[in-house]
Amino acid sequence: AMFPYVGVEFMVYETLKKKWELTMGPVGTAILLVFGALSGAAAQASAHPLDVIRRRMQMTKKYPNMFTGLYRVQKEEGFSALFNGLGPACLEKIPSTAIGYFIYEAMKQALKVTSV
Repeated sequence: AMFPYVGVEFMVYETLKKKWELTMGPVGTAILLVFGALSGAAAQASAHPLDVIRRRMQMTKKYPNMFTGLYRVQKEEGFSALFNGLGPACLEKIPSTAIGYFIYEAMKQALKVTSV
């Protein structure tokens, strides 16, 4: 579920950062880490249903394609079944995303590169 994950992650991070800079000024280290964590959580939540179906397709061969899998799971088990395991997935992704975006910003400063 790479395609929505990275797009959502970067969009949320850059949006939060730009809003902060417009209203509050320069972004500090703690805020960068919070924004990275929030963007990781949002990205994980948006991509998690696709990961659930992908895993089920790999393990059971029960669904011929992603769309059928999404439809059947929500119909047979309820919409919330698509988010089973989201908590542990977020616990894994949030710290690494927060640190990743902190390093991203540090490298941008070191290389004197700005965001678009």
